[in-house]
Amino acid sequence: MEIERRTFFISVVVVLCLTMLLTLVPVWQLVIIPGIIAGMLNKSLKYGVLSGFIGVTLSWGIYVLVGVVTRNVYIILDQFGALIFGEGFGWLILTLIILLAAIFGAMGGGIGNGFMTLINAYLENHPFRDSKTKSE
Repeated sequence: MEIERRTFFISVVVVLCLTMLLTLVPVWQLVIIPGIIAGMLNKSLKYGVLSGFIGVTLSWGIYVLVGVVTRNVYIILDQFGALIFGEGFGWLILTLIILLAAIFGAMGGGIGNGFMTLINAYLENHPFRDSKTKSE
């Protein structure tokens, strides 16, 4: 159990760093990639989904918090919320951003873990064969 928890914490840190790097890219949908990597690093689905969820949500939360403090992002979100819902709904847009990050992280973790389970099942049923022994 010790190795699984250590892998879990390492994968959260890896996801946090990769998400921060991918946040600099204008294509925000790439944020699913760190979640997939988290799912591939963890052996259990629970830890894969949880590490993707925590890493991406924490990263986007830090990014939004820095934006609110340094660039007045909340005022812009409040104006955007006023266009859609009415006055004073900037908090709803902020909550939707964090919720979207959580969904993308958890979904990426599940996809990555499922992908590794599929690869491991295939490798168990089809062991590696040397090409020289097959041709002779």
